Amino acid sequence: MLKSKLERLCISVNGRGLETESGKPFFWLADTAWTMTTELHWKDVKAYLENRKEKGFSVIQIVALDPEADPEMRSPCGEKALINDNPLTPNMRYFEYLDKVIQMAEELELYVLLLPVWGQIVVGDNWFGMKFEKIITEDNAYAYALWLGERYRSQTNIIWALGGDRHPVHNGIDYSNLWRQMAEGLAKGVLGKDLKWNEEDTAWRDMLITYHTCCFGNPPLYSTTDCWTDEDAWISFNMLQSGHNPSIQSYLQVEKDYNREPAKPVLDGEPNYEGMPLTFPYTYPLKTHGGWHVRRRAYWSLFAGSFGHTYGHHSIWRFVRKKDERSLHAWQEAMDQPGAWQMKILRDFIDSRPFHRAKPCQDLLSHHENCADGCLEDHRQACLDSEGNFAWIYFTSGGTDHVDLTRLQGSTVHAWWFNPRDGKCYHTDGSLLTRPFALFNDKSKVLFTTPTIGEENDWILVLDNAEMSFAVPGYSAGILQSENHDQTNGDMFFPTIEVTKG
Repeated sequence: MLKSKLERLCISVNGRGLETESGKPFFWLADTAWTMTTELHWKDVKAYLENRKEKGFSVIQIVALDPEADPEMRSPCGEKALINDNPLTPNMRYFEYLDKVIQMAEELELYVLLLPVWGQIVVGDNWFGMKFEKIITEDNAYAYALWLGERYRSQTNIIWALGGDRHPVHNGIDYSNLWRQMAEGLAKGVLGKDLKWNEEDTAWRDMLITYHTCCFGNPPLYSTTDCWTDEDAWISFNMLQSGHNPSIQSYLQVEKDYNREPAKPVLDGEPNYEGMPLTFPYTYPLKTHGGWHVRRRAYWSLFAGSFGHTYGHHSIWRFVRKKDERSLHAWQEAMDQPGAWQMKILRDFIDSRPFHRAKPCQDLLSHHENCADGCLEDHRQACLDSEGNFAWIYFTSGGTDHVDLTRLQGSTVHAWWFNPRDGKCYHTDGSLLTRPFALFNDKSKVLFTTPTIGEENDWILVLDNAEMSFAVPGYSAGILQSENHDQTNGDMFFPTIEVTKG
């Protein structure tokens, strides 16, 4: 039986996010390493996980049985996952490799979102039209999930997800009962309890589980709430796959799920990947999602009410060993692409304020009232601290907007321009700052203009109640402002500045 030292995660008291068993808020920043157990050699596992830990990731998303890179589902040393392709006769040597990956993640204090199966071996086809055997069926789904749940019962760094890139109704066939049986099997294996998929039971909250859907459909239906009903008591939190279509307004779906009752946490568990071609089927020469596409989907989601975010790179989810017709980078090079580093910037930014208290608040803005549907490049997304001590506004391409400062607490409001591309703060004239660019004693609707404007010129306006002495945005919460600190040494504290009125 495997053992772990990390605290289990659970749903927060307000139903909006995750926290540890001791009550510490947990920020989900994940990477999609779906095919790790079939594609990544052991000598590279530690290097990959350490790289992700260094960049602030807290979760790795992987699959136990994933045929997308290798239909035979073999470990890197050639061990097939299933004897005779039967999920009731698992190959222990293959699963011992999965054990080692999960334990290595635990040693680095990383959680694992584990999918028991990828949807391809449930529905029998892939997105390129190829046909495969349906290995997971209603006859074996419960038993396989029970076995897997028992195997990882004591591994406290695991969160579960069913689905694997498929709707429960696929090509006119309803697989809902299969997935529900799998949820019940996991519950029996992990918790030792006979739970029913449609019966409310507090025990369901003791085993975090969600569903990973797909982004296809017309209109696209890409949330668990599009696929499952309120009867499905087994779903702990709602997951989106906003996917790789560059025109998706993911913030609308996040907001919709956030506003549902009763409250459940919502997460975009597969947005557009960095390096993913912009069109499917692929067209050449390849045009791919870059850092801006990745950043904007992240900040839209987070400021619209998501409790965390998942990043992905097209060369990493399948661990491409060399550049090919679908990928511009090998996986080793892909680990350090701009979007990946900007997830570290995002994590540092989130950690510099009590993000778990943030809630969506478009009412801070005037611009959104006049913004027609689909104006993605000019979209602004705002959130506000539930205690009124800070607010964040994401400007996708920069620009100008009136912001209502009366929503913030305190007699004085500090204003910062934070650059999510480099993690630094700037004055409106574009010069670097280690202090707010303005402070306001007369709170009202104030017109703000970003330091630069245009494609890939995204900015975050940070507004703080000055009495809170928050950190410089993007730095440790332990780094606080000092009114008398000498700026000549170039560190990040700031002195008292002149009042600038709106």
